[in-house]
Amino acid sequence: MTDKNDSEAVRSAKLVKDLKIITAISLGKDRNKELAKVLDTDKSFTSKKVKELEEKGLISKIGAGKETRYRLNPFHVMQFLQSTVVIMSKKEKERVAKKDDELEEKNEEGNKNEI
Repeated sequence: MTDKNDSEAVRSAKLVKDLKIITAISLGKDRNKELAKVLDTDKSFTSKKVKELEEKGLISKIGAGKETRYRLNPFHVMQFLQSTVVIMSKKEKERVAKKDDELEEKNEEGNKNEI
């Protein structure tokens, strides 16, 4: 079960970084140096993250060298958000957590019966 939780944690951390970059660019922080500050990391790591977002079509690069700026592709960002980010109410979240707990209990009971 920890492998699944670990991979979910990694996926969540990656998503948070992607969303931070998207949000920063939308607020006018459109240079690599500014994005590195937002992510609290070095410019090299930020460049890699920005390149990934470019490859996904979420952002595009304008200019070159120190004059490079980034801008959002609103259409692709909306598609990304709609397909990736799920917003749940507190009640909904509790209901899903309860179902997950019930499934986990059943799996544990099944594993005990096999032994």
